[in-house]
Amino acid sequence: MMISLNDSLIKNFQEAGEKQGWLDAPGLLLAVSGGSDSMALLCFARRCYGGRLAAAHLEHGFRGAASLADAAFVEEFCRGIGIPCFVRHADVPNNMRKGESFEMAGRRARYEFFYELLEREDLSFVATGHTADDVVETMLFNLFRGTGIKGLAGIAPRSGRAVRPLIACRRGDLRRFLADEGIPWREDETNDENLYIRNKIRNQLLPWVRENINDSPERALLGLTEQAALSDARSEADAKLALPWVRRSHPFASAAWDTATARRFTGEKLASLLRLQGALLGLPTLDRARIHELCSLIGVSGRWRFQWSGETEVCGSGSLIGWIERRDLAPPAEVTVDLSALRVGEKTEVRWGRWRVEFTRDAAPVRRPRGVRQAGAAPDPSGALRITSAEAAPRGEKPRGIPWWSLAGWPLIGDWIPGERKSVRDESSYAMIAKAFCDKVNAKNNS
Repeated sequence: MMISLNDSLIKNFQEAGEKQGWLDAPGLLLAVSGGSDSMALLCFARRCYGGRLAAAHLEHGFRGAASLADAAFVEEFCRGIGIPCFVRHADVPNNMRKGESFEMAGRRARYEFFYELLEREDLSFVATGHTADDVVETMLFNLFRGTGIKGLAGIAPRSGRAVRPLIACRRGDLRRFLADEGIPWREDETNDENLYIRNKIRNQLLPWVRENINDSPERALLGLTEQAALSDARSEADAKLALPWVRRSHPFASAAWDTATARRFTGEKLASLLRLQGALLGLPTLDRARIHELCSLIGVSGRWRFQWSGETEVCGSGSLIGWIERRDLAPPAEVTVDLSALRVGEKTEVRWGRWRVEFTRDAAPVRRPRGVRQAGAAPDPSGALRITSAEAAPRGEKPRGIPWWSLAGWPLIGDWIPGERKSVRDESSYAMIAKAFCDKVNAKNNS
């Protein structure tokens, strides 16, 4: 018996729900732009999904009246079929971050909105209208940008709480379904403008390939994306097993690796480890050339720096490799603490950068070992004690065992550096016991 197009699309939708794990979830948020793909998503979900549905539409503040009309269309259509619709009006062009394209900024704004709604409305997943055509376009975009195997996989069917129920469907088939059902959709006029690389791939490259090389390039390319996805899944699984062996803990690093252990991995294995670490930190994906540049740096002796993004650098030393926020590479301002008014047994606390330093006045001269978190600190007669950066310590007195990329933010408390063991004989009438605690910035990623 021949299966109709509509039956085939509905079957693909249900199979996607089973494979991606959302079909039996209690609630689903649908990302609805008003275009044909998202309108088909809305209709299939209403027919086949048994849980609670809601729709979300982000109006980007870019296309003027047409953009506002899209938002009104989605809102009115959802009202007509009894599905709650949440609309947010944004100003994406004026809120782009350094290094972001308009497409990147729009995607970030959309997903921030979607995940906010998931929490607020107690929904399990957000479903987007990505199709097989989007997979092919993304794969080609990544290919010409200089990708590895991961980029050849195109778009993953599921990424965390984001799912793609139409990932196996073709855009042309979805439009025929909508036309048969009499369901309207909105056309984004910018899709016909070849200002963006993705539009050029859709409107110029693929039509040329159909005419000159292969009348169905999507079918051939989809097969390649499936193979790439399987290969990438194996590489990622191996990387997840290996990552705990290279990871170390450092209070200033979003992530830290043991240099010697990292050097045992080479080629694609090391590249996969780096991609996984970047993904866990939420960093932008690096192209193949930059990943291999970083792989080469890991084998270099001495100090090195690599800018991963506008805010994050990877810094190497003899012992540790750290993913560092750029602001942590500059020292905090010097602080002077007046301890003269402290009574015996009294405590005071000072903040310096990421550090919290506690001082307690002791009753009598003492001889105490200075450990990682505790030391005797003899103030000058005035009771003043300086807290400055360990980077300012004389060359021969800089702390050993602390990576160079954390010296700027490591405190020098009087003449004591946390991490050094040192004892002091205080000949004055009292001693100050200093305890230093550093805020952990990498607890989530290195626990």
